[in-house]
Amino acid sequence: MMPSRRLITLIAISTFSILSSEAFAEQSLYERNPDQGQVLVSIEPDQIDDDEVVEENEDVLEEDDWRVYLDLYGFLPLSTTGDITINGNTAPIDSSLADVLATVTGLFTGRASVEYGRIGFMAGIIYGTSSEDQSGTNSFDGEELNPPIDGLRLNSKSTTDFNQSVVDLALRYRLGAIEQPVMKTGDSTFIGFVGARVIDAGMDMDMSLSANVKVNGRTLTKKEIPELEKSASGSIERTWVQPLLGMQATYAMSPEWQAFMRLDAGGFGLSGKKDLSGTAQAGLAYTVGNSAQLTLSWKYFGIEYAGYDSDNSYSNYQNGVNLGLRWFFP
Repeated sequence: MMPSRRLITLIAISTFSILSSEAFAEQSLYERNPDQGQVLVSIEPDQIDDDEVVEENEDVLEEDDWRVYLDLYGFLPLSTTGDITINGNTAPIDSSLADVLATVTGLFTGRASVEYGRIGFMAGIIYGTSSEDQSGTNSFDGEELNPPIDGLRLNSKSTTDFNQSVVDLALRYRLGAIEQPVMKTGDSTFIGFVGARVIDAGMDMDMSLSANVKVNGRTLTKKEIPELEKSASGSIERTWVQPLLGMQATYAMSPEWQAFMRLDAGGFGLSGKKDLSGTAQAGLAYTVGNSAQLTLSWKYFGIEYAGYDSDNSYSNYQNGVNLGLRWFFP
């Protein structure tokens, strides 16, 4: 009898535990109402919409809160064109991505923004340095020259060091939804900003030209051909400030995917005979984790400058792929 009673007792305890667990689980699915008793609320995971989750999270992000955004990105210019004029001598710029990567010696790009309510402050920097050495030799058959000589060989060599820093400082104002990694589908954000763009650009250039000329089997000396023995050097260094106007817009295609666009312009001819800069950028952002996004976009950036009292001028136009990583700190 004792084993049977123990068995019955164990079965009763197990049954009570299972029923209690089921009752507790069932109770957790209900919400008590004093007038209507217990009313069933939404319990199916499949019925939970992503936008409803976003709305619940948005309740935590109040307008009167501080928010910080940090962007680190790399710009890969597939094409770089322009020209540099120093003391009336112009050198064209025409570089591919491979040329840029081969000559770059320093690079940093980033942007940070802070926002309280709808008003914020933005700071961005583009810094780059490069160095390039070029040399070449051209030979000519002396019989093609007049008067004919035994032969002519021209040797050229140039060294170019270039640096450029662009710093943007601006106040910003937001319309629309709060920027965040996960947004409700269809939400959009528009930010306008106004401030200053500080540009520091400099270049050092050294060039030399030498020749070997043979006449009747004898190589002529430098004194005999002074016009073919040339060397020149020059430098340009300029820092100027431009007024800056711009905007950026974001549209949430889904909670994780966002499309964005950014436009800005600076200068407007206020600091020189030529003084203009601008950015045009459009791309996509994808959310990774709870506070970060990966961005891929196409970007164009250009600068033109010529001083009032100088023959020196500078222009640079770049377009290519922009890869970035963005962090949100609510």
